[in-house]
Amino acid sequence: MKKKSKHIIPRRKKEFRFRKILLANKKYKRHPAYVFIEKGNIYVYVTITHSSSIKDKIIIKLKKNPNPEDNTNAYYVEEIHEDTKDKFGKRLTNWKISPEDDEKIRDLYKKRWFRHGH
Repeated sequence: MKKKSKHIIPRRKKEFRFRKILLANKKYKRHPAYVFIEKGNIYVYVTITHSSSIKDKIIIKLKKNPNPEDNTNAYYVEEIHEDTKDKFGKRLTNWKISPEDDEKIRDLYKKRWFRHGH
């Protein structure tokens, strides 16, 4: 068995490295959620939907549907949410956000979230 060196400093994960799509909490009736940050027991996420309009919400069209088996348009709700991990269901395998959409969500996070001191 190899010994671990005491002199190795563990690398810090970049904030946006954590990316997965899970079934969202009950608030959005089990819609998929794109989780892009994990902070301890908390997930930071946006909700993904097929609906092109939701009352009192801004909806942004994704360049590519994250579900590889679905060719219909997909959207995300332009709101950043935080919730505990126990509010989420299973991980949706093979679902993936395109790099262009990921960049848009990162920009949203930087503009809105940091402005409020999170």
